[in-house]
Amino acid sequence: MSACTRGPGRYYPVAVTASNDLRWTALTVDDVPALTALLNRIDAAEEHGEPAEEPSIREWLTMPGQDLPDGSIAVREGDRLIGFGMADVTPSLDPDGQARCNLSGGVDPAARRRGIGTRLYEQLEQRAVALATERHPGAPAVLRTAGGVDPTPGTAPSAPGGGADVRPLLERRGYRRIRSWLRMVRELPGPSLPAVSTDRIRVIAPSDAHREPTREAHIAAFGDHWGSTPPTAERWAIWWSSHTARRDLSTIAVGPEGEVLSYALASEDKPGVLHFALVGTRPTARGRGLARAVLGRSLAAAAASGYGSAELEVDSESLTGATRLYEALGFTAEKVFATYQKMADQPARTRVEA
Repeated sequence: MSACTRGPGRYYPVAVTASNDLRWTALTVDDVPALTALLNRIDAAEEHGEPAEEPSIREWLTMPGQDLPDGSIAVREGDRLIGFGMADVTPSLDPDGQARCNLSGGVDPAARRRGIGTRLYEQLEQRAVALATERHPGAPAVLRTAGGVDPTPGTAPSAPGGGADVRPLLERRGYRRIRSWLRMVRELPGPSLPAVSTDRIRVIAPSDAHREPTREAHIAAFGDHWGSTPPTAERWAIWWSSHTARRDLSTIAVGPEGEVLSYALASEDKPGVLHFALVGTRPTARGRGLARAVLGRSLAAAAASGYGSAELEVDSESLTGATRLYEALGFTAEKVFATYQKMADQPARTRVEA
């Protein structure tokens, strides 16, 4: 039984199963090779086509603010890592004044049906609440996790990668579906894109000098978005310089005074596929075609560099109508992912196991 949880830029399955006579410890950086191998075994079983790489997993485990001793779990059987969990509490409160706790994890397909997933959730919730209390005293804590992929129309709900297997567990623990996300794809080069007039605004690839101005633009762009919290300068620096980042294929729109108005930050997580990790426009600059301009430049540059496709994930209820923009640029929805949520004081429902 499995679902998908957002990891360092990708989705990783969360197995919903568990066992006795196992060693439950914290993850360490030394676990990077074993964790990468575990994620790839899960990915192969779930048929997501999202293989993990050691550099990305190392960046994830060493992300500033990531508390491995108190916020991670490693499930070991002998010398083999067969399960893991991560509880990441955001450094800032969300727009509703809540401490947002993101839970993720996974269990080896060969070790399922032993209760490991249930125990992972129990422990991760406890660790997340403890970290949230330490970092944000007095603030309510909200627990969020992924609820898997909606089944493709016409396929069985229990098909690999579906969410039907994990959702009963989440609902028993008091979680409810709170949001849906679309993965959208576009073939490259694809249909030509119309030119966008930007007057005195420069549409260019960002340099290192644009790192902090782009973070400031991102904070402004997402300040009114659901569940968004401003990234710290330390975390932003890791994302900006990630080994998968493609700065040459990223694009920013810079105003006459040097202010970053809009941005499309790209990475290459899979060979030949350009992934737009972040796209946004300052509220004061919306309605001027800047998002279309920055995406258009990146798409054209990616096609010229030999990329076969581009992809991104978007909130299906985006306040800015982002889904319509992406559709106008030739993107089509490929998969629908779910986010599940509960308040930390929401009890799990008891159930007698067969």
